[in-house]
Amino acid sequence: MADLILHHYDLSPYSEKVRLMFGLKGLDWRSVQIPMVMPKPDYTELTGGYRRTPSLQIGADVYCDSKMCAQVLEQLHPEPSLFPGGDEATVWGLSRWAETGFLMAVLVFFGEGGLFDETFVEDRKKMVPTLDLERVKPIVPAKKLQLAQNLDRLERQLADGRAFLLGAAPSLADLSAYHTTAFLQAHPKTAPMLRPLTRLRAWLDRVAAIGHGDRKELDAADAIAIAHDAVPVPFTGEPASLPEGLVYGDAVVVVPEEIGPVTVAGTLVESGVHEIAIRRRSERAGDLVVHFPREDYLVVAS
Repeated sequence: MADLILHHYDLSPYSEKVRLMFGLKGLDWRSVQIPMVMPKPDYTELTGGYRRTPSLQIGADVYCDSKMCAQVLEQLHPEPSLFPGGDEATVWGLSRWAETGFLMAVLVFFGEGGLFDETFVEDRKKMVPTLDLERVKPIVPAKKLQLAQNLDRLERQLADGRAFLLGAAPSLADLSAYHTTAFLQAHPKTAPMLRPLTRLRAWLDRVAAIGHGDRKELDAADAIAIAHDAVPVPFTGEPASLPEGLVYGDAVVVVPEEIGPVTVAGTLVESGVHEIAIRRRSERAGDLVVHFPREDYLVVAS
């Protein structure tokens, strides 16, 4: 099996979610550090323009978005499971709700100031053209109350003494809630919100103790060379039904529904109901298949 190569930067909260997946599953992986701001030439060489962090490379297959990373890691390394007990819908639902806290925290951080330098702020304004700091500042108190509500619900979830959010074993829900909650410790205006929540702080320590597995650094040029020398893994299974007017083999673009205006173009190839896969040609990396989760992404004819 080809190496697991995570393209990330250490301060990325969503990358922390994937690093904890490696730890939970006891995996060896290679780390490629990418810039926090654009340009990211080596990264976008592999992704076709996708700029968000992280992505997981396995040979000539590139899996974008932490949700897609979770799917492929669970498929390749099913034990220990990200879905202990098999209650997948509950785990995915709690994971999605927990991550609503991330954007709340980001808006508080931008509105309060003092954490991000000007280069980072300007880069994120390009990523989210509607981000207007003067309009964000007045809503900071409301966002802090929304965060307090989320934190209170997490604290209550742990009230019966359970070790993790859904019981005795950690799940993807814990990793999703952890990276958004631990993120609050980075700013002096949000860190105090965690102090009275004793069960939540103990849970944060338990999740952090999962660790990151066995990490080894890798140069970006070497990761591109690995992709160039590999071939994408053939799809097996039942391909998803497509909307009328779209067939596999069409030229398409993948459009994120959430943050970021950048689309990725390629040829639509067979994939299941939980993912979108497109084949594209890179000058330096050769033939690649780039994968996106079906959730939060659209595929349309180009």
